Amino acid sequence: MNNKIKRRIWAFIIASILTAFIALTTYGIGKLLTKQPTLTPLQAAAQNYGTIKLDCNYSETSHILAVNQTTTYINNATQTLYEIRFHLYGNAYQADATYPAVAPSEIDRAYPNGFDTGYAKVSTPHILLGGYDNTVITVPLESGLKIGESIDIDLQYTIKLANIKHRLGYTDNTVNLGNFYAIPVVYDNGWQIYPYSYNGDPFYNEPYNYDVTITAPDGYTIATSGTEIGKNHFQGYLLRDFAIVMSRDFKTLKREVGDTMVTYYYLNDDIPDISLYTACNALAYFSNTFIDYPYPTLNIVQTDFLEGGMEYGALVFLALDVTDQLQYQTVIVHEIAHQWWYGLVGNNQIRTAWIDEGLAEYCTAVFFETHPQYGKTLASIATQNKNSIKMFESIMDEYGVNYTRQMYKSSSDYRMPTEYTINTYARGMLLFYAISEMVGYENLNVALAKFATANCYSFGTINGLTHTLEDNLGYDLVKFINNYLAGRQDTVL
Repeated sequence: MNNKIKRRIWAFIIASILTAFIALTTYGIGKLLTKQPTLTPLQAAAQNYGTIKLDCNYSETSHILAVNQTTTYINNATQTLYEIRFHLYGNAYQADATYPAVAPSEIDRAYPNGFDTGYAKVSTPHILLGGYDNTVITVPLESGLKIGESIDIDLQYTIKLANIKHRLGYTDNTVNLGNFYAIPVVYDNGWQIYPYSYNGDPFYNEPYNYDVTITAPDGYTIATSGTEIGKNHFQGYLLRDFAIVMSRDFKTLKREVGDTMVTYYYLNDDIPDISLYTACNALAYFSNTFIDYPYPTLNIVQTDFLEGGMEYGALVFLALDVTDQLQYQTVIVHEIAHQWWYGLVGNNQIRTAWIDEGLAEYCTAVFFETHPQYGKTLASIATQNKNSIKMFESIMDEYGVNYTRQMYKSSSDYRMPTEYTINTYARGMLLFYAISEMVGYENLNVALAKFATANCYSFGTINGLTHTLEDNLGYDLVKFINNYLAGRQDTVL
C-alpha cells in the first residue's frame, strides 16, 4: 500500500472520529438545552391530575362569554366509563329555573336593575344537555375509558351573564365569573349530580390544573385564580375551581407572605392597607397552623356580591356592601380559611356543608383568639353563634314555623337560607368549639393539621374527620359527633 492511500485511509478514520465526536457533543448540548426545569412541589404533585384549558372571550355589549374548553379527564373510578359528565351552571340563572341561583326573598337585593335572565348554550355536536334545569352536559364516549386512562374532551359554549350581584353575573362595577365553565362531575359510585341550590355553595369539585386565557375589552383589570404567565394568560395547579373577576375600577395593593404574593383588588375601602394586613395575617397563621399554602398567589377581590363572601381556588370574593369594618375583616379571614377547608381539603358541600363552613367559622374564631388586636375571642364568637341559634328558634316558634337542627341534610333540603346558615355555620362552629373546650384549641389545631395533611388535594369525610380527631385527641367522639349532627346534643345551645 503506497503512502498516498495510507494518508487517505487515516484521513477518513480521523474525519469519522471527529464527526462522531461532534454529533455526540451536539446531542449532549441539545439535551442540556432542552432539559426541563425542576418542578416545584406543587407542579410535581399536579402531574397525576387532569387539566382544564379555557379560551374565553367576553363581550361587554352583549354580556356573553364564549368559551372553548379542552379537558384532559383521567378515569380515577373503579370501572370503565362510557360517558363523562360536566356541570354547566349558567342555566341556573334562567327566568324559569326550577332550582334558581337566588332565593325568592333575595331577588330585589340580587338584581340591582330589576330581574334579568342568564343562560348557557352548548354548540358542541354529539353531546347531551340535561339534568336539573339543563345544567348537566353528558359526553358519550365512542369506546370505554378504562381505569387510569385519560381522554381529551373539547366543548364549545356561551354563557349569557345576568345583571346580578352573584357568583356569575355583571353589575356596573364588576364582572363576576365564578363557577362559569364546564366543571367535571365527581364520579363516586356513580355521577354525583345535585340540583343547584340558593342555600350555601352547591358544589363538589375535584382539583384540576388550569390553563386559562381571556379576551376582554381594553381597560379591564383582571383578577383570577391563577398566575399570569402572559398577557391575560393564566395558569394554576391543583385548584379546586377557577374564578375570574374583572373591573375597570380596581385599585390594587400587594404584599408577599413567604412565597405567596397576596394582592388586594378593591373598589371602595377607606383602609385598604388594614384589609390587606388582615389577609396576610390570616394566610400566615393558617399556613403555620395547618399545612403550608402551596400556591404562588392569593387574590382578595372586593366585588358586587349578594352574600358576605365566596371562596375559590387562590381567590376570594368580598362583598362590596359589607361596610362594617370588623365584619369585613371577619369575612376576609373566613374566606381565607376556606383555602384549607374546601380548597386544599375538599368535601361534598351539598351533603356535608357543615364540614367546610363549620371549620372555616371555627378557624376564623381561633384566628381572632390568637390575634387580640381585633377585639374578638373564641368564646365571644361561640356566644354569638349560640345567641343566633336561640334567636332563630325563638322567631320560628313564635310564628309556628317548623325548623330542624339536623345537620345531615342536603343543602337544597333546608327550607330557607337562614335555616341552612344556622345548621352549617353556627352549629358547625359550635361542634368544633365544644371539642376545643374538652381538649384545648391548640390540641385541636394539631389534630386538624393531621386531617389536612392526610386529605390534601382529596376529600375529607365525616368518618375520616371523626377518626382523625379521635386518634389524635384520645377521646371517643363518634357518639358525640353523631348526636351533634342529628341535633340531639344539648351543648349546641
